[in-house]
Amino acid sequence: MKTQHPKRLKLAASVAALFAMPLSLSAETITGKINGHECAHHGASCPVEKLDPHIALESDFVLMMDNGEYTFMPNLSRDIKVRYVLDTVQVEGKKHPRFNAIKVDVFRVKQGDKFVTVWTQKQADFEYKALYEDGYAWPGQQIESLKKYDKPAS
Repeated sequence: MKTQHPKRLKLAASVAALFAMPLSLSAETITGKINGHECAHHGASCPVEKLDPHIALESDFVLMMDNGEYTFMPNLSRDIKVRYVLDTVQVEGKKHPRFNAIKVDVFRVKQGDKFVTVWTQKQADFEYKALYEDGYAWPGQQIESLKKYDKPAS
């Protein structure tokens, strides 16, 4: 008797493999929209709106470009991705040389005519250290203004 693994288990294993692989080389800036992985894989854009219950069923979200291609953002938490689902965003980071993934250093969301920085790896590292290591700071304390990372929309 053959046992079949659920799709989600296979997806989880592939995402875990992306976390395990070293991300290196070419720093890039990519602009696109946050989309559910399964939808992006099938060439669709979903959810259809921010309150769509389909969001709960997606195991991960990707950055989908206008040409239909998409890339994983393994170091960015699902919570951040869900918060900006369907928004036009810009990520800056290092693309993996073999895999369709980018290690995000700066995550910006388009607001009006500019991209506003809402997350940086440097800030996330600082908050982790403050919470779990030295305790001399508190989560949410800014190490520096995130505004310096903001860019005009192109």
